[in-house]
Amino acid sequence: MIIKPELDVDGDVHMQIQQLRNEAFPDHAVPRSYFKQLPHYRALRFHEQQLIATMGLDYRVMSVGDEVIKVLGIIDLCVAREYRGQGIAGSMLEQLSDMASERDVDFLLLMADQPEFYQRHGFLEQEQHSQWLKIREHKHYGIAHECLYDMMVKPISGKPWPTGNLDWLGYMY
Repeated sequence: MIIKPELDVDGDVHMQIQQLRNEAFPDHAVPRSYFKQLPHYRALRFHEQQLIATMGLDYRVMSVGDEVIKVLGIIDLCVAREYRGQGIAGSMLEQLSDMASERDVDFLLLMADQPEFYQRHGFLEQEQHSQWLKIREHKHYGIAHECLYDMMVKPISGKPWPTGNLDWLGYMY
């Protein structure tokens, strides 16, 4: 797996990301390599010149109650259909956890519809009252205030998840 700043990802790789992302998330298919917003980084796994797995990475601060936390968000983790079931996604999550533990990251965070998979890799379900910037098709629609039931976190720095409402300080992945 290689991790590249978004600015360094070329057009061919963006096309492969778009194809892979739209195949993995057909209900959210769009004519670009991201759904709501460009991530800061891309984690990419290739077989020869073909992209076989990817995830976006968003590094930011968020606030929970009165505490500020540093979060590395995981966006749109997907593996090409013919490579699924080979441990690629799990391997990418483990490599990312190792990398994050050597940096200034308190938590990995993602939204999941398959929590069992992520639980096997150290993620915990976190029911969370939250607020975030609502974005759709490059327009914002105000601030959402809802309880999230599909959010998962993985502690990295040893800090426990704080008590209180979560402010994403931006859009939700």
